Amino acid sequence: MKSRMPKKKKSVSMIEIPEGVAAVGVSADGKRHYIHDPFLRGMRWKGISVDSALFKKLPSAERLYRLSKAYLIAAIVLCEQAGEARERLEWAQGSVIYYCLHLATELFLKACIQGVGKEPSKHHEIAELWRAYKVLLPGAEYNFQTSWAVSPKELDQIVGVQVLHGVDRTPDQLFRYSMDKKGGASKNVQIFTPGYFFNYMKDLEVRWAGIWDQIKLNAKLG
Repeated sequence: MKSRMPKKKKSVSMIEIPEGVAAVGVSADGKRHYIHDPFLRGMRWKGISVDSALFKKLPSAERLYRLSKAYLIAAIVLCEQAGEARERLEWAQGSVIYYCLHLATELFLKACIQGVGKEPSKHHEIAELWRAYKVLLPGAEYNFQTSWAVSPKELDQIVGVQVLHGVDRTPDQLFRYSMDKKGGASKNVQIFTPGYFFNYMKDLEVRWAGIWDQIKLNAKLG
């Protein structure tokens, strides 16, 4: 019998890409063609990147929780920058931080509701999500403070007259756009104090992590 010699693997020549080059093409005549990207030059954190391959495989409740955590961390970082800005601090910065915090709170509540096997509402009304959350997780260990626990409609009923008008009734739109769909501005004056909100959000970060760990433990124990 004739013994077959193992086939030799073809050698693959690696093209070294110079700094600032996003892609390299080789034409039929063997010439290299470079596509340059100026933002690739002098990059900080070289070699650091992430993709969504693993994230999208996570359970939807876990994805919501991780997004809520990311928005909260973003708000904390922005809050620290706002505090360091001192007299240069502008309302736009405070509004963006409020928006990140509002979205983080919404996503956290939805994650927890889904984490105990229920389907959360698709709206952005934190007060309604908060009520559902408190019914499903009534214990003191699941409690945390949020200024959006009372809806504008509930506030009207408590006071006896309409308190908030226009865009002030929809905080996610107020802090994201600072106006209603017709361009109308807020009728009220909002205040942002970075020192207070930094302390509040750092505490919230710890509380949410503990709550989420407890929800996952309960799910594991059945």
